[in-house]
Amino acid sequence: METRPIAPEIWANLPPEVQAYILFLENALSQSLEKIAQLEQRVSELEARLNRHSGNSSQPPSQDPPQAPVKRKEKSGRQPGGQKGHQGNHRELAPPEKVNKIVEHRAETCPHCRSALEHGTARPAPAVERRQVWELPEIQPVITEHRLLPSWCAHCRTWVKPDLPAEVGSSAFGPRLQAWVAILTGRFRQSRRQVVELLRELCGVSVSLGSVQSLCEETSEALAVPYREAKEAVAQAGMAHLDETGWKEKGKRHWLWVAVTRLATVFLVSCSRGRQALKELIGESFEGILHSDRWGAYNIVDPLRRQLCWAHLKRDFQALSERQTRAGPLGEWGLREIKRLFAAWHRYQAGELTWAEMQWELVPVRTRLGRLLRLGASCGDPKAEALCCNLLKLWPALLTFVIVPGAEPTNNRAERALRGAVLWRKGCFGNQSENGSRFTERILTTVATLRQQDRNIVEYVVAAIQAHRTGQLAPSLLPLKLQLADVA
Repeated sequence: METRPIAPEIWANLPPEVQAYILFLENALSQSLEKIAQLEQRVSELEARLNRHSGNSSQPPSQDPPQAPVKRKEKSGRQPGGQKGHQGNHRELAPPEKVNKIVEHRAETCPHCRSALEHGTARPAPAVERRQVWELPEIQPVITEHRLLPSWCAHCRTWVKPDLPAEVGSSAFGPRLQAWVAILTGRFRQSRRQVVELLRELCGVSVSLGSVQSLCEETSEALAVPYREAKEAVAQAGMAHLDETGWKEKGKRHWLWVAVTRLATVFLVSCSRGRQALKELIGESFEGILHSDRWGAYNIVDPLRRQLCWAHLKRDFQALSERQTRAGPLGEWGLREIKRLFAAWHRYQAGELTWAEMQWELVPVRTRLGRLLRLGASCGDPKAEALCCNLLKLWPALLTFVIVPGAEPTNNRAERALRGAVLWRKGCFGNQSENGSRFTERILTTVATLRQQDRNIVEYVVAAIQAHRTGQLAPSLLPLKLQLADVA
């Protein structure tokens, strides 16, 4: 029994009814205090949820509440615009072989004395000033009519019509127009109706909504093999940045995954956010370094071959620093260590530190982070304890970028790759069929990979469509010389 402020001899002389009433009050008080503690914890959680914003969570800035702090950069004191000594950007003159038309202008009279000017004089003349004007030609569709002329077979005594060439196919639209439709939809995020209006107003081409969908599906089929090759390349990559975001298919919740490697960027639309979708994207036995956040599906990869995103961790510690509990000072401590970590990394990136010097500077940061996580794992705040215990389990994945050359402390590559898809999602709200999801992942993969390799998107998609129509292999998204370089 707990010690009471009542002396034992006094307690023994109390009537049983009084003793029972005192015990009842003690029990009620204990329950009340426990309930108050639970309510205080609940209030703390609700306040933390109310104070969520893009600076302390993964919530996008577009969803920030009105009371969210506004990020303002410190004023530098410089005037707006280009600064003194700034290297200006100027349009370079196009080479002569790309100039379609040359128009020469000559002055006929002197602007000072109005005398007639001489042409072709022997005097050395100053250099000719060149001014090039870029203009778009008026776009007119090229309509090719294919006529199937019948011929008489005297042996069979019947008329025979020829077959259309394979490259013509059954479509009423050519490969380049089809490529435009796919790229306007998947690269420039135009709706089907906007594509119809754009082609009609700017190109003079009449296309129905159904035709736009059919052209997108045919393009998806043409890109199927290159897409599969790109996925296989991700599974064999030495390093990959992965992330995922919500998507829709027929109104149901799906997920859009992305994997960014040195050679390719691959997207995947899946009904799962779990390990099965991850395995489908990177294969069953991925052996490279995986950059990601702390989502549980990524735990199938050994922490020794992972790098957690410190940009995400910074927001997590920012959220802890705003809690009115023992987690507050721990969060502020974590933010200070993260600031030191990024300072060393940026100095290394700028060439101010060598690889060995950066490693040496981060040794004390690593030590202090370990002490911070051990203290936080038993601080009494559930949120802080969960974060710190999780990071202790993933401890090898915190500073992989200090050990493995080429690794980075953030997962910005994957987040930037998803940015265009997120903007597309705001306008299209996902896909209405499985075929639409396949088109989404294939066109996004094609565009992102070609941009990554600085290759022409339109010409590649046109070549892939032509190959599909003639039953040939589509060009690879991974040129042989780049594959060999990656293996080396």
